[in-house]
Amino acid sequence: MKNYNCYIHIPFCSSKCKYCRFASFWITQKLQIQNYVNFLLNEINSWKKHWNILDTIYFWWWTPWVLSISNFEEILTTLKNNYIFSNDIEISIETTPENVTIENLSWWKKLWINRISMWVQTLNEKSLKEIDRAGKWDILKALDNIKIEWFDNVSIDFIIWLPYVSNWEINENIDFLLNKYSFIKHVSVYMLEEYYDVPENKESKFDNITYPDSWHKTWISLDDYSKEYISIKNNLEKYNFNRYEISNYSKKWYECKHNQWYWSHKEVIAYWLWAYWYLDNIRYSNSESFLDYYSWKNISTAVVNKNDIFIEKIMFTIRTSWIDISYLDKLDKEKIDYFVENWYIKKESNKIILSDSWIVYMDYILWEIL
Repeated sequence: MKNYNCYIHIPFCSSKCKYCRFASFWITQKLQIQNYVNFLLNEINSWKKHWNILDTIYFWWWTPWVLSISNFEEILTTLKNNYIFSNDIEISIETTPENVTIENLSWWKKLWINRISMWVQTLNEKSLKEIDRAGKWDILKALDNIKIEWFDNVSIDFIIWLPYVSNWEINENIDFLLNKYSFIKHVSVYMLEEYYDVPENKESKFDNITYPDSWHKTWISLDDYSKEYISIKNNLEKYNFNRYEISNYSKKWYECKHNQWYWSHKEVIAYWLWAYWYLDNIRYSNSESFLDYYSWKNISTAVVNKNDIFIEKIMFTIRTSWIDISYLDKLDKEKIDYFVENWYIKKESNKIILSDSWIVYMDYILWEIL
């Protein structure tokens, strides 16, 4: 038997956020949702793994209330019929604040959910309205409900560079929420990517999504971007939140096991439209088209060769800890020396790490040294 972690994705939203480039769709038709769930169950059943073990399940979806409780129960039961759940399995659900009701929380407990990841993004009402998200009242109501039902493993997400959010405002939000809700054990702080242009080599039709032109006039300056990140990092450390990945912080023992597994470049199973999974050095992908997905078309496979594995491991290790000095001979030493001299990266006795000030340029530095 082998151990795996598993992604499940329900791609339906009550509304689509303006910054979203993922496979998600605005939907109100219950029939279409039921058709999707039915096929998802067939997909899970078709990939029987001879009673292998699931260590984590991550429900990565956009607005979970589009599913009925019975839908949700069907998915988990089907997984349980095909895999052995480990004794300490972590089952996470991503959710919007308006979905965190007393009724849903009670059902999630019954359905083995033991970790909640809730999107806050900001407490700035003007920004939330601009990006088509629930308001501050909904966020606080959701957290109050969690306090009543008592989930002890709760994560909240923020985004740097949202429109109308001023310097240091995220820190004020973090202070307010961490002082008010002691059950928050994990905080993710993501950086909004610049989606003003459609990329030349589009991988998906969702790459067509771009921001409104007005946004660049309403957010913090690029010069303050890295300062904002460092200030948030330092502030979270005061609350004993340790950074274990560039965008993720947690109290001790509350790191997201699912993401740690993924960043360790271990095998991942995924069931959904546009899914990517990784097994036996082969990466599989599903179609992003419902019609093709339902007819099992456009499911591609690609062998991950030794060079690909090396590059991916470097990408993951630079995000989570450091690049081991043993990799130095395989990297561009001249570029590394340049970045060290200019304080982009630091080279210590046995590792290479990014300087906090230059983390926002991580992708550029990474591709330069590879």
